[in-house]
Amino acid sequence: MIINKQPLPDDPAPSDSPPSYETVNADLAHAKFQNEKQLEPVNVFPWRRHSSATSSPNPTPISKSPTSSATKGNGKETSFWFPFKASKPTREVQATVLGLIRDLVKEQSQNPAASLAILESCAEACSGYDLTLSSILQEKSIEGHTPMYWAIVKRPPDGEEHGKSVPDLLTALISHATPLSPNTIADIRHACLLTSDQLLFQRLRMSPEFSPLSGTDEMLLGATIPPDAITVENVAGDEGAFTANFEVAYFQKRMLISKHVELDFIARARMWRLEFLIAESSKRRDAPRQGSWCISLSLLENSPPTWIDSRLLVPEPTLTSSDTLLSAESSPPPISPSLMDRLRSRPAKPKPTISIRLQSPQQLVAPLPGRTKSRHTKDFCSAIIVSLDDSMMGSSLQYTGTSYIAPDETLRARLEARLIRSVADSDCKIH
Repeated sequence: MIINKQPLPDDPAPSDSPPSYETVNADLAHAKFQNEKQLEPVNVFPWRRHSSATSSPNPTPISKSPTSSATKGNGKETSFWFPFKASKPTREVQATVLGLIRDLVKEQSQNPAASLAILESCAEACSGYDLTLSSILQEKSIEGHTPMYWAIVKRPPDGEEHGKSVPDLLTALISHATPLSPNTIADIRHACLLTSDQLLFQRLRMSPEFSPLSGTDEMLLGATIPPDAITVENVAGDEGAFTANFEVAYFQKRMLISKHVELDFIARARMWRLEFLIAESSKRRDAPRQGSWCISLSLLENSPPTWIDSRLLVPEPTLTSSDTLLSAESSPPPISPSLMDRLRSRPAKPKPTISIRLQSPQQLVAPLPGRTKSRHTKDFCSAIIVSLDDSMMGSSLQYTGTSYIAPDETLRARLEARLIRSVADSDCKIH
């Protein structure tokens, strides 16, 4: 027997049916740009959900209209952005969430508080219908890509925010999407490549969700994010020249224990990887000797092929006063005062800069989709691999106490490159 329940006079539950998506969307368009308050700059990296009082300050909430007060249902409050009752079919809730997220990405609101409030409301609604906002955000539901991809494509490049660090839409989307799947990370990397946003790519690389360390590196470094610094500068001219500066922390320890150090960056509309590695056995006759320390330069996914002529420079670091004190504390006592006096009176002769040429007679090509390495043919190569032994003083980088590594165990190197076909007798110099 079915008995139609009559609404009680004091029953707060609404008697009408849930509003349609068009109604919710209209309310969103009216309210999401309200309360345009300037937020104080906050540190948004690495991204974390604002789930406790010890987290980063929550953004100013969006004011609700008088007619959108929360209604009670199943012991939970329903947000203004999601005024659905518990009987709403799950698929319709999912469709509405996808529609709201699509509108957020398309509009690119300048009010981060509005974006965060809407995403929080979507998360609450999903939790009541056995849905996860993380899974929805990682679906390629917007023209074959994830919402994070479009948020990157449509946002202004890093460096155009006048030094302000606010939790923008991309930050909010990633905070709700974690943990990120490999396909999602690849989609985000592709968007950074298409926009040539090296600064954003490096900020993402400093997030454990985006670029987690291996268990060995995490134990060795005592951190969850790569500690290396990478800066890139494009050089004016028609040769596609650029320079990249690297600071590699604990270089020798990582090489001895982890066997490789990977440094990814974006330059000249391509994604690159400079890698220090210890050579393994290979059947190729031109491969470096097994166990030798090597440098590899390669293109990463979605990068167009190119010629390249480059060199890696490792100068002897200039010691600061603190570095000199650190070296003195770790050095053994002098044999005699007279010997020390003679050494001090002798002017220090700087050592030559280590220069390692990285060039190839074939074009560099990126790995094919689904593969980690490309085929090596007579016309294309997947990577340029050079042994440190091929350079004068290059092999010294593997020796303890070398002067080319700073006392804090940091290796500082500079890559100079031109995207042109190399000539055997020419020297690669970037001015």
